[in-house]
Amino acid sequence: CGLNGAVYFVEMDQKGDYDGVSNAAGAKYGTGYCDAQCPHDLKWIKGEANVLDWDSESVPPVGRYGACCAEMDIWEANNMATAFTPHVCSKAGLTKCEGSECGDNDAGERYLGICDKDGCDYNNYRMGEQSFYGTGPSFDVDSSRPFSIVTQFITSDNTDAGDLVEIKRFYVQDGKVVPNSEASILGPQGGNSVTDDFCEK
Repeated sequence: CGLNGAVYFVEMDQKGDYDGVSNAAGAKYGTGYCDAQCPHDLKWIKGEANVLDWDSESVPPVGRYGACCAEMDIWEANNMATAFTPHVCSKAGLTKCEGSECGDNDAGERYLGICDKDGCDYNNYRMGEQSFYGTGPSFDVDSSRPFSIVTQFITSDNTDAGDLVEIKRFYVQDGKVVPNSEASILGPQGGNSVTDDFCEK
């Protein structure tokens, strides 16, 4: 019921696993994709065709193997709601998964896989602030007019190589900075960013 726009990053290899031998195509031709939902509809994973148990009647068609990797949903929104969501995985980079490792919904194993398919999202409305984002001047961010979104990745030592400890979000509209709303549903210490503490609540 409705549509949304999405911008997200995934931890795929920038060359699409091109090695010139078993994968002579590379990202230019669409190989190497992965995400935290561990999709099975990819025809080529880790230099091999995903043809075992290929089900062409499924919508979409799927094979035995999935392609898992971490995913960062920077922007999932329409004019009524918005969220940003990190989806972590217990293994780094693209993992060619099979069975429980994929966390397949159809097998009832969603929470047994190596990736957090639900993710730890920040949705202002669900976090208790129903007047933060929406259409019209009564909202802190009026989605009917232009605005910018800023996402900051804060590390433990403030370098690109440090451990990620916080994901912050704010908006800019009419030249004014609009801080992200507080997660009031979580109490006075709810915060307004994604941290380990936020995700554990």
